[in-house]
Amino acid sequence: MYIRYFVFLLLAFTVSLDASAQEKRSFWDHGFGKFLKSADEMLDRWQDEGVDTNYIRKPKLSRMVYLGYYGYYQQHDMTFPVLVNDADIPLDHQYMPPNLAEHKYMMADMGTYQSEFELGIDWRGIAIELPIPIRNRYSMSFGLAKNGSVWGARIRYKSLKNMEGVLDDSYNQTMTQWMRNVEDRTATPATTAESTIPEGKIDLKIFYVEGYYVFNNKRFSLAAGAYGDMVQKRSAGSLFVMANYYQSQFGANNLFNHDRDIFRNRKLSLGAGYGYNWAINGGKLCIHMSIIPMVSLWNQMVNKNEDYSQIEDERQSWANYDAHYYDAVDNGHSRFVFNYFGRLAVSYSFDRYLINFLTNYRQYLYRNNADTRINNREADAQINFGMRF
Repeated sequence: MYIRYFVFLLLAFTVSLDASAQEKRSFWDHGFGKFLKSADEMLDRWQDEGVDTNYIRKPKLSRMVYLGYYGYYQQHDMTFPVLVNDADIPLDHQYMPPNLAEHKYMMADMGTYQSEFELGIDWRGIAIELPIPIRNRYSMSFGLAKNGSVWGARIRYKSLKNMEGVLDDSYNQTMTQWMRNVEDRTATPATTAESTIPEGKIDLKIFYVEGYYVFNNKRFSLAAGAYGDMVQKRSAGSLFVMANYYQSQFGANNLFNHDRDIFRNRKLSLGAGYGYNWAINGGKLCIHMSIIPMVSLWNQMVNKNEDYSQIEDERQSWANYDAHYYDAVDNGHSRFVFNYFGRLAVSYSFDRYLINFLTNYRQYLYRNNADTRINNREADAQINFGMRF
């Protein structure tokens, strides 16, 4: 009996010692904590792997929390000539406005911006941000990016429904004047003017995916120049190559010749450029500049439209008019254009703190031999104040 009690007490004491040992084990020594520690060590090795430490080094404290202000601007304009022949218009031609020829075009210009604060944490080059919107005209916006010193990639989608815009529907106004002339039996010239596009009349969707490669990645660090994640000890530059697929979809309700018009531009571009990091005082101050011009290898324009109210007889009587109204959009051949991506950044480090300013600019153009033009430009700027730990 006593032997049994002794064995029981010995086992209980052993379990108690084991439990005490378990309690003393650190969170980082097992389970999820051990996984996080291993991932952190791996990221630490990756940061300066393969670089020339005479030019680039990682910060002594390479984790950072920061507060930032972000601003985004999106601009889109489209212009096309209206190639309708006089014979295509079922109206009395003796009352045609004498200045019709100078008004045979349509133009829409729109833009919007977004601003927000962001709280973020940068863990050895991987950033997670919490946005705090101030002014947001985007109905949907998301992106994913990998900004590495050797290569990088980005995917972005955004949808805008509350853009501010100006419409110069010179041809449609001239046609309205022609109809009034027929009623009044006169040949009065047309007088046209730009107008503000009412809310809900236009929308824009943009999607792009791109990738780049940095040649002189051993001595030039994009992470140091653009974000301050690394330290550029000595000034250096590098050639870049970039490939980009871009698509924009501009929708218009009752602005042109149909109840709903959609203009979709798709392009595939390839380019090469140059970036430079100017390091001052051992990298405490770093100024980065880069520009990458891109050539569109494929640049396509597609127009689709819908009508909800016109009856069949009315559509038939204006069939030739409708077909030629969009001739310059549908039947033109794309011309050679350059697209651009540019970046300017300034990073200043003092003690364990970092102030970083970064601005990006993108330009995507479409031109065809019928003089249809699309200008799509976007810019963003951000300023961050961070504390390393």
